Amino acid sequence: MSLVGRRFSFWISIVGIIICLSDYMGSGFANIFIRLIPPINVLADVEPMRHWMFDFENNKWGASSSILLEVNFLTYVILFITWFLVGLFIDILVKRLRRIKQLV
Repeated sequence: MSLVGRRFSFWISIVGIIICLSDYMGSGFANIFIRLIPPINVLADVEPMRHWMFDFENNKWGASSSILLEVNFLTYVILFITWFLVGLFIDILVKRLRRIKQLV
């Protein structure tokens, strides 16, 4: 099995890219899924980041603080980095568990 086939950070990052592309192409479900990511929710409450992450001018739904707001490129970057870090954490955890298993 190749390295790419065993790395969670690679595959989880691919899932993050698929979610971003799906949202960019207009899927409403992907937008809801993006807003459920904890770092995005935390940064959405900080005032300068809020306007950098969400597009309030092109708001076709008329919502000011809703899950239906369109996201900007910065939000996609934060989502990708978050998913990559989660995958990297899983990779490190698996590596340590394998090392412990070999010692026992």
